[in-house]
Amino acid sequence: MPMRRLLMLLVVVSMSTLILSATEVDDQTALLAFKAAAISTNDDPLVSWNSTGAGVFCSWEGVTCGARHRRVVALRLPSHGLTGILSPAIGNLSFLRTLDLSNNGFRGDIPGNLGRLRRLQYLDLSSNAFSEANLLGKGSFGEV
Repeated sequence: MPMRRLLMLLVVVSMSTLILSATEVDDQTALLAFKAAAISTNDDPLVSWNSTGAGVFCSWEGVTCGARHRRVVALRLPSHGLTGILSPAIGNLSFLRTLDLSNNGFRGDIPGNLGRLRRLQYLDLSSNAFSEANLLGKGSFGEV
């Protein structure tokens, strides 16, 4: 009987590791999609974001992860020369509490799925070039 319990414990630990790895991959995928959309020139202001692997994204410039779950809790990239669009993938960072993308050159619409970020406590998108409809509250941006 003790051997069976040990085997069951190993299965549970293995499954939780797979789930954690899957959520880490989701955060990394969302960050890479954000980067791809945010850079519209040949100059790459997010050079440190080129390495991949389990949890490596937590050491990328501007990214802060929680100690317990290794999920992205803050993305701080003010004044980084980002000139593309704000990818809707940012809405997949479900543990995000802080988003500071101020003083860049983002254009286009603010993705409506930012309203899904229920943990978001601080949002600064000032000094960008988002579409006027969003700035006047006429876009699809949800409440945060």
